[in-house]
Amino acid sequence: MQLHLGKRRSLGLIGLVGLLVYVGWIGGPYLRSVVLRDAAVTSWTNPTSSPIAGYIGPHPLYPGARVGADGIIAVVADPLADRSALARAEAELGRAEERHKSLEQLVALRQSAVDGRQALAIAYAETFKRDLDTRIRAASGGLALTKQRLGLERGQADRLAKLAASGHGSQSAADAGAQRVVELEKTATELQSDLDRSTQRRSAAEAGTFLLDDGTDAAVAARGLDEARLALNQAKLDLSLAEVDIQLARKVLAAAQQAYEKALNAPVSAPPGALVWSQIVAPGAAVTAGAPVATWVDCGVLMVDAPVSDVELALLPKGAKADVLFEGETRVRHGTVLLTRGAAATIGRSDLAALAKGRNPGVGQALIALEVSPADVEACPIGQAAYVDFPGIGLIDILRARLRL
Repeated sequence: MQLHLGKRRSLGLIGLVGLLVYVGWIGGPYLRSVVLRDAAVTSWTNPTSSPIAGYIGPHPLYPGARVGADGIIAVVADPLADRSALARAEAELGRAEERHKSLEQLVALRQSAVDGRQALAIAYAETFKRDLDTRIRAASGGLALTKQRLGLERGQADRLAKLAASGHGSQSAADAGAQRVVELEKTATELQSDLDRSTQRRSAAEAGTFLLDDGTDAAVAARGLDEARLALNQAKLDLSLAEVDIQLARKVLAAAQQAYEKALNAPVSAPPGALVWSQIVAPGAAVTAGAPVATWVDCGVLMVDAPVSDVELALLPKGAKADVLFEGETRVRHGTVLLTRGAAATIGRSDLAALAKGRNPGVGQALIALEVSPADVEACPIGQAAYVDFPGIGLIDILRARLRL
């Protein structure tokens, strides 16, 4: 009986020891994180690269330095920068300016030609009008005299016809008188026609149309003036286009100058106030365009990298509350879970400035975002050890999750 009781006690003790071992194995990471401050204050790393190919300047910012207001970490210089594009832009501007000068001279020359032809056309028009006025006056005077003479000849012809009819005069004299009347009527008709045509040509000349006696256009000077004005307008249009070409050439030159200056010296930049975290290349080293030069961190973004078991990770939703205690401090900080990663996909040094000391294979990861004060930004405690506790999760919760209870 006693032997049987002893065996039962031994089996119970073995079971208890096994349970304690299991609890220790399951809760070990949790208990270790409680006892050891194996988390670390961290932030995202941001690499910055060279914008051009060249050589790093002699005075870059070294790790631990703050980026100044100019945002420059280092300067890359390329003494062999290609200047051909700038030279072409300068030549294009010079060519455009020379063309503009020649067109200005051409416009002035054609303006002079227009002024001369305009004076000639005005003089011709005035002379043409005066000539027509003279012809109109002469035709009017001749027509008046012809009509007066026609009246006298008609009277004489009437008398001769009456004498011939009464037998007291010669019939041939009467016929001769009638013939003179017909000839004077023809002359009066011709003079009236010439007067009418001259009057019409005078009215047309006043409107700018100069007709010769045969009906052809006599406005040679006016046509020459029109041609000169057309040539002047074309020259002015070319001059306007040349001014546009100069403006475009100046913009191209400014862009080429800016590109050349950037190719000659280009800064490797980061936000002002950022902390230089690492220097990838040394001063004087040759770099290619796009090659990483340094990394920097924003001390205004502080996180805690906390190692957690995969079982505890399953109980941590995004936004879960966390209490954080920095090494050497007594003030408890409050944060929230930013993201979690399983042991097979933890975020490493390529993204984070510091990793937790407890970052071992098979251990998951929780990143906790912290509220940052100006003193924290100034101190930038990246890499400092920290203790993390999740108030909503205890050892019992972990055991229950592991045992699926």
